[in-house]
Amino acid sequence: MLKGENPVAEYIKGSWLKQFLDRLQEPERGAFETDYRARVRAAYPAEPDGHTLFPFRRLFIEAQRAG
Repeated sequence: MLKGENPVAEYIKGSWLKQFLDRLQEPERGAFETDYRARVRAAYPAEPDGHTLFPFRRLFIEAQRAG
C-alpha cells in the first residue's frame, strides 16, 4: 500500500521510468511524463482511506553452492 497524490508514478519514477525519461528532451519529456502520470493514476486509483494498492509480482531465488 502506497500513500500520496500519485504514489505509483512516484515509486516507478525512481527506477523503471528513469531509463525512458533520461532519453527524452523537453518538451517531449514533460509531455510523456504528464501523460504517463495520468494513465497510472487511472490504472491505480486511491482507496477510500487514501492508500493506493500497487500489486506486482516478485521473484525470489535461492541458491546453494555445491560442496
